[in-house]
Amino acid sequence: MDASSTRRTVTPTPTLIFDFDGTVALGAGPVRAYALAAVAGIPAEQRTDFLTRVLDEHSDAEALDGYDRVARAARLLGVTEQELSAAYLHSRSVLGGAEAPILAPRGLREFLEQARAHAEIVLVTNAPAAGIDRVLRVLGLAPLFDRVITQAGKPAGFPAILDDLRAAPLPERFAADATRGPVLSIGDIWENDLAPIRERGHHTALVGTRIPAGATPDLAAERLETLYPELLAWARGQVVPAP
Repeated sequence: MDASSTRRTVTPTPTLIFDFDGTVALGAGPVRAYALAAVAGIPAEQRTDFLTRVLDEHSDAEALDGYDRVARAARLLGVTEQELSAAYLHSRSVLGGAEAPILAPRGLREFLEQARAHAEIVLVTNAPAAGIDRVLRVLGLAPLFDRVITQAGKPAGFPAILDDLRAAPLPERFAADATRGPVLSIGDIWENDLAPIRERGHHTALVGTRIPAGATPDLAAERLETLYPELLAWARGQVVPAP
């Protein structure tokens, strides 16, 4: 038997990238907390109408998400960027508490526990680092992400993040000679979470009801839990969507 016949085949290790707000953290609580903080900069007689509009997820079809919907409406009523920034930071400080309750998609913890055997699991969010560890503990997900990248600056910051991941070592649970494989990004905003990944030739999964014109995700579903079987199969190398 020659050496080539006994050489072990090393399968490249894939990476699953998750967005946070709207993907891993669900619920209207955070956007409501943001709106209630932003309303302080709006004339009193316009506040009720403002809150009614921005808390209706169908009130602004052009908004990327709930946070964008609040910010767009607030700017039209004279709220400054400084006031919006303060309102956003307040909403993050109360995230996961009574003022801004959140929940994880059904079965996410169990899915991540299975997927970790086959893939590196990364969380990438534009949110600030403050409080993110606490919130992940609230959701019961804290130990399941190999890397948590905050203030990512998506979409513009994604290419650099991919380059950094490519150069970084894999988690110790994988073999010492394991190599990096394909990437699949999961998120609810095509423009921020997925398009930059697609442009680099990687795979994408779009969750939620907003599918903009021109979006070409490999996988799509209204709820993340619907995609668990396909995502796990991808992580195992059984199914590879073609970008």
